[in-house]
Amino acid sequence: MQRLREIKMEKKIKWYKLAFKQNQPIHIGSTKWGIVNKTEIFIPGWTMWGALTKTFNQYSKRKLSGNQELFETITCFYPSFDKEGSNILFPNYKNGLFYLGEDYSEDKFRYEFTDTFVSTAIIPGLRSAKEESLHEIEILLPQSKKDKKPLYWVGILGINNDLSDFIKEGLNIYIGGDVKYGFGELQLISSLEIENNDELKDWNIDDNGCLILDDNKNIKQFLKFSPEIKFEGELKLLAEFDFTKNTPEIKKIKEVDYSINAGYFINIGSKINSEIPNLSFKLVKGKFEKVFL
Repeated sequence: MQRLREIKMEKKIKWYKLAFKQNQPIHIGSTKWGIVNKTEIFIPGWTMWGALTKTFNQYSKRKLSGNQELFETITCFYPSFDKEGSNILFPNYKNGLFYLGEDYSEDKFRYEFTDTFVSTAIIPGLRSAKEESLHEIEILLPQSKKDKKPLYWVGILGINNDLSDFIKEGLNIYIGGDVKYGFGELQLISSLEIENNDELKDWNIDDNGCLILDDNKNIKQFLKFSPEIKFEGELKLLAEFDFTKNTPEIKKIKEVDYSINAGYFINIGSKINSEIPNLSFKLVKGKFEKVFL
């Protein structure tokens, strides 16, 4: 019960609904098919955490390795077609297929909102392509190829500090890979404090940042797999990388004998078919991690 008491004694979290406008194409590493590097069609919580942490440390002139816990109570971000984020395309499964919202299957969303960028390494002096270096990067476009409607990205951030000088309209962050090609810029256009717990429930979180399931029990964050949890959906192996080093490597969990920070999670959009105590899992970078009471 010690950990449970610690959770309840923590300083009250203030929750903010953030809406970003996508200004540039973005690439969020997913899987690789041949020479094509596919992109995710949502923004994982750890990606937003990394971008906000890096930008804040640059803003406050801190080391890039600092403030690692400041933005970690953050959800995944999902697309919306209005800047207020009132109509969010939450993930779900239909007949075994992954959807964003009710109308966009994964294939339909990729057809309308993705394209590919081709690049290759050049041999110095010869100005010819290096052998086997050709690859294609799938990118998320800032607007629909069909009707030019812009994409916005909406999620929830919980913080204990007053960061109103930083988290404000006009803030630019850069997410995903291949920023060197001019990809990844998002601009914050709305930051609204959430005072209604019903809105938090839409994201599977209570006011302490712990898991809570709504009536349809579709999860909007990754959920740490446990054998007693029954679900309809998919399992994914996730690993958190440390990008502050020259060569990124999987982060270590110091309090668990330096084991690697990787494991199986129930995928976003999956439906949970068993009861789960609310305080068993807590939001960390778009994932519900197990809380050991």
